Amino acid sequence: MRPEREMAVTDGTFAPVAVPHPVATRLPVGRFSPSSGILRAWQRMSGLWASGPGGRMLARAIRGHIRRAYGCYIAPTTKVGEAVYLPHPVGVVIGDNAVIADGVTIYQNVTIGQDGAAGRCPRIGAGATIFAGATVIGDIDIGAGAVIGANAVVKTSVPAGHIAVGVPARILPPRSGARVEAVR
Repeated sequence: MRPEREMAVTDGTFAPVAVPHPVATRLPVGRFSPSSGILRAWQRMSGLWASGPGGRMLARAIRGHIRRAYGCYIAPTTKVGEAVYLPHPVGVVIGDNAVIADGVTIYQNVTIGQDGAAGRCPRIGAGATIFAGATVIGDIDIGAGAVIGANAVVKTSVPAGHIAVGVPARILPPRSGARVEAVR
């Protein structure tokens, strides 16, 4: 059985890459999936934003298109890795200067942003999964392979492979027998 493909940013261009997410074994994803459409538009918007004041007006128009077409907001200064998967992008908000590593899965209504005081955004490690309705705010690190439970409010760093659940989030150890490894 051939692996399903997803579009991702590779060396400044889009190229198909294998999707590490289990849904990809059952559902076809590819150039017409919401994830790839959002990432292609975000890549254009980010490049225009970095080009200076002239490009920022067009970048704002693309940002509005992403909001209207996909119901989500990703700031132009966000750094997004390869094979980031947004299976249900509606309501996703990713703030300025957040860092999303390779192979991260983000479900609907997730907020990744500033805490207001320090004005710094989180850094999400490779292979992390953030479930629906979660809020990850502040100058924190979410480790590689970490899992953020549905509706959790995370304001402290989560070690690699650990699980964060609840309001406020409590950090649980990895499940017994679970492997913790970074997606490369």
